[in-house]
Amino acid sequence: METVYDVIVVGAGHAGCEAAHAAARMGCRTLLLTIDLDKLAHMSCNPSIGGPAKGHIVREIDALGGLMGRITDETFIQIRLLNDSKGPAVQALRAQCDKRLYAQRMKEALERTPNLDLKQALVERIAYDRDAADGAVARFAVVTHTGWRFRGRALVLTTGTFLRGRAITGEARWSAGRAGEAAAIALGEDLHQLGFPLVRLKTGTPPRIDARTIDFSQTELQPGSERPLHFGFYYDEPPRVPTFLHDRPNPVFPAPYLDGWRPQLPCYLVYSTPETHRIIRNNLHRAPLFSGVIEGIGPRYCPSIEDKIVRFADKERHGFFLEPEGWLTGEVYLQGCNTSLPEDVQWQMVRSIPALRHAEIMRVGYAIEYDAVATGEILATLETKRLPGLFLAGQINGTTGYEEAAAQGLIAGINAALKVQGRPAFILRRDEAYIGVLIDDLVTKEIREPYRMFTSRAEHRLLLRSDNADLRLTPRGYELGLIDATRMAIVERKREQTAQTRRYLQGLRLTPSAETNARLAQAGIGPISQVCSAEIVLARPDVRYEALRAALDLPELAPYVGEQVEIETKYSGYIEKELKAAERVRKMEQRRLPETLDVMAIPGLRHEARQVLQRFRPATLGQAARLAGINPADIAVLLVYLERQHLDQQNMPCEPSSA
Repeated sequence: METVYDVIVVGAGHAGCEAAHAAARMGCRTLLLTIDLDKLAHMSCNPSIGGPAKGHIVREIDALGGLMGRITDETFIQIRLLNDSKGPAVQALRAQCDKRLYAQRMKEALERTPNLDLKQALVERIAYDRDAADGAVARFAVVTHTGWRFRGRALVLTTGTFLRGRAITGEARWSAGRAGEAAAIALGEDLHQLGFPLVRLKTGTPPRIDARTIDFSQTELQPGSERPLHFGFYYDEPPRVPTFLHDRPNPVFPAPYLDGWRPQLPCYLVYSTPETHRIIRNNLHRAPLFSGVIEGIGPRYCPSIEDKIVRFADKERHGFFLEPEGWLTGEVYLQGCNTSLPEDVQWQMVRSIPALRHAEIMRVGYAIEYDAVATGEILATLETKRLPGLFLAGQINGTTGYEEAAAQGLIAGINAALKVQGRPAFILRRDEAYIGVLIDDLVTKEIREPYRMFTSRAEHRLLLRSDNADLRLTPRGYELGLIDATRMAIVERKREQTAQTRRYLQGLRLTPSAETNARLAQAGIGPISQVCSAEIVLARPDVRYEALRAALDLPELAPYVGEQVEIETKYSGYIEKELKAAERVRKMEQRRLPETLDVMAIPGLRHEARQVLQRFRPATLGQAARLAGINPADIAVLLVYLERQHLDQQNMPCEPSSA
């Protein structure tokens, strides 16, 4: 009854699950509170994980010891490698999951986690002892709708779209965190009372279709991968797959499961028609997005279909993907057709597509507005500046997407645990991880619309590939206590074998003899015309390690080691260049700004720069340089001022002794 938790996590979406799991694994007595335990890790929008940059984030979460990648691998109904014709920096996995099975497996994983309690409650108020010492017992208390209080030393808020949430379909509007679930009205008002500036954002979902009413003969089949792909780093141990998948095929989809390494369900592609566009244009006056009903700002890169019709008026058609929502259901997600149009318009719009001429809508699309905390309120640890010990993660920070939320949850849970334990904070740099890029953007950029991660946001993306996420981050996860010694040893062995093999290839000299070229030709490799190392041959774009091994009797490597050797060899020059660029930036990151820095007292600093620095209070010179409104001249002025302050402190006369 009087339990005091080390860490309390409010909200059990993707951010909350990762936060609670991380804090508990690090030895903290942790409590996870959610409105409905049956909706834990619920995929309220598309039940898919990954995509460009997002897939990279999921691999990084797994490399640090998080859950999302492995739960996805256990429950996906289809997986594909996107951009496989491009370089490894932009190749990314995307999986379509079984919505209910994902949530079930996540709940099972959390229930098996030591030090973690799960409870169902609607949190309405946060009580905070401002006078308590940092790390004090029971600095926080959260008060539920029944009046019960849970006390804790650190608090992580992962409220998703529930803060004063409002769902909208046409003229219909109702309070909701998502369809069928109550919004957190009181908690949103309480955060406002605590002084947090809130902004209004918006997201949306499409109609869901009954698969039995779809004419699949008028769709384009989108099969899954024919070779094994996974988000998790398993090395020689494959992930478990639910056994019932082999015994209970879904009867409503005409295409059989793909043969081969694992059962998969295909997705299907359809297109909008001129009739679709005409129906939408004729009803724009009834669209909440344009009529003024919707106040929140939606994601630019995932617009509703009515927004697409207006913004891209020259396009003759838009693609929609019909994506099954699970193994044992006939509910189909109409990807690419997010909408808040009135229900009667949605029916007309859906049935204007040939394959959906007789479609039955099982759930209509809707938009949802919600509160998020404005930019400038969090540190790189995701701790709030206003209330020490309070951490924010997920859509409350202005992001969109399960992957971005899970990454923030993981970092918030880690740092909440570290704060309670009195250990140094955990911060990832932009050259260390996409997660570092994500959080740095949230700290240094003005978020005016829901933020979504892209590979283009990472200036060092060649260093942040999916294949090397374990080499980059697993040692950090091991230091935190999230990775066991066995897995750590495998990663270090991968690193050592990669380096050893590359050194061996560099030292192996090949001469252009008839015998050598014949052996290369037999392996499908072009001839050499001069003396060179085996590394030079492997650096060719079309040469694979396995082919070269067969030609030259090279050491046999595990597939994950061979892949690493190939990539590092082919891109070694570019990687070296990126490492040098990252080192230059790192020097600015290491120059910390004093917490007591009075920007108003810095001579020669522009008024706009003063305002920006005063609002964001960057921790390092590097963060300051990335703030919108700060130019190179401002950084130069700031650097000169810091150097003068440093010299003045060094030259201060010694105080006379009391003697």
